[in-house]
Amino acid sequence: MTPSTAPIVDGSSRLLPIVGDPIAQVKSPEVWSAMFRLHGINAVCVPVHVRPDGLAAFFRAARGLENLCGVIVTIPHKVAALELVDDLSDRSRLARSVNFVAFRADGRWLGDTVDGTGFVDNLRTGGDDPRGMRVLLVGSGGVGTAIAFALADAGARELVVYDVDERRASDLAARLRAAGYEATTGMPDPAGFDLVANATPMGMQGDDPLPMDVERIAPGTVVADVIVEGSRFTRLAEVHGCRVYVGSGMMNHQLAPMAEHLGYGHLDWSAETVTRVASALRP
Repeated sequence: MTPSTAPIVDGSSRLLPIVGDPIAQVKSPEVWSAMFRLHGINAVCVPVHVRPDGLAAFFRAARGLENLCGVIVTIPHKVAALELVDDLSDRSRLARSVNFVAFRADGRWLGDTVDGTGFVDNLRTGGDDPRGMRVLLVGSGGVGTAIAFALADAGARELVVYDVDERRASDLAARLRAAGYEATTGMPDPAGFDLVANATPMGMQGDDPLPMDVERIAPGTVVADVIVEGSRFTRLAEVHGCRVYVGSGMMNHQLAPMAEHLGYGHLDWSAETVTRVASALRP
């Protein structure tokens, strides 16, 4: 399969914005745009920097743009977006998080989240099924909450949640228990866990503190991070002998369900193809 020779952008192009604050770190625009080009789709993904106090205004303006095909939502807007759509998917309602907005035929906007499913599918592709695992999850924001419910649904034996905001961690643990899952709050001590996950932005900057003490992680433990290219944390964990997953794999597994929303689900959006295309974009 070779990329289409269609122009990258012209007057008929459709736009898929990804909205966040900050936004310079995102890698998905180039991957989405390359996948569109691969499939001969006249569309492009564009980063849009919107601060929290401007998110509602952006959504209002976006409803008047006829050539948008959807909206990707990233940090820190995934929770706020809940109030800016018309309907929610079951998993988005459960996770209280939106990372993709699909436009329905009747004009209504549907908020969905595939952060959690992308996270779990990435682990399974690498040979690590969460079923039966004891999990430490650091971070209970929009992405962390989606990951927590996806791991619980995938059969994780127990989830221990830590967040610097203790009330937010307690709320997530309580909601997991209310849904019938085994969950508690705890400290970010990774000793004794089968899987430890960083679902915070820590690691986006080179001088960020570590989300947990790597020396306390037993070699062979599965370590996963939502930071796309990994971080000092994942590099140290890998040197320590852990099985490491970085956020790019989670992202690559999200394109297929998002493309289904866009009406392109009949094309090849497999993680293998997305990974190959993404790898070709690296210098």
